[in-house]
Amino acid sequence: MSNYNSIEKVISAEIMRTNEDNLLANRICNTSFVGDIKNRGDSVVFVGLNDPEVYDYNGTVTYEDVSDTAVTLEIDQDKAFSFKVADLDALRSSLGLKDSQAKRASYNLKKEVDAYVFSLHGDSGLTLPAKEVTPANVLQLIGEAKEHLEKQNVQDGRIWIVVPPFIKTKLMLAGIKFQINNGVNGSGTIGFTDELGCDIFVSNQLEMRDDTVYMMAGSYSAIAYAEQLLDVQYIDRLENSFDSAVRGRIVFGAMVVKPQELVTIPVTDGGNAI
Repeated sequence: MSNYNSIEKVISAEIMRTNEDNLLANRICNTSFVGDIKNRGDSVVFVGLNDPEVYDYNGTVTYEDVSDTAVTLEIDQDKAFSFKVADLDALRSSLGLKDSQAKRASYNLKKEVDAYVFSLHGDSGLTLPAKEVTPANVLQLIGEAKEHLEKQNVQDGRIWIVVPPFIKTKLMLAGIKFQINNGVNGSGTIGFTDELGCDIFVSNQLEMRDDTVYMMAGSYSAIAYAEQLLDVQYIDRLENSFDSAVRGRIVFGAMVVKPQELVTIPVTDGGNAI
């Protein structure tokens, strides 16, 4: 049993490290919550989301109640993964490899979570007019999104924009250089640039309807996100089978808490002619 417990802990750690480096929800959202997550249906609290009010001092000081600015986030999303393995030794030897089943499971979880977070674009405070984007107008598009956020007092360095790959191509043709953001554990593979005074990330998980992709831009306080990887289990023998298996679950929740600091940008591909 100790061998099973050990392998379960290693798989859990690998999944969390991979998600920490590659999950954009962890990068762009406010994840500073208070509370424990044990299952779907739990809730956590984000406190101090509003800026303290500044007032004229006339000899009397009044104090805002922190609870007045608290937001409760419901953990209402529940995703699972499960896969067969040949045996315990084969599973152990594959851990840490780029294409291990544990890493593929975490990548698939990442896609589900990011897609959910980006589906919240309808709650943004502003949706820009749909635009057909080319290398000639892509910088103007980024500038318009940044300008709106700056008008909401979001500073450079606190603005993120998530773009689809075809927008990355147009930015590169416009002279913007991208790199790989390796994350905190050095295993990230996210396309990234900060050459325009904001953090631009590349993702395939933005919502797409017909030919329109809904890009998003915001502050690092605009969306609240919380997650918990529940029990990862190694099953020595499946019922009616000689196969072993691994299974696990992640529960999470996300919501827009500062819509005025979130912009939706519908875009279509206008080609790469310069």
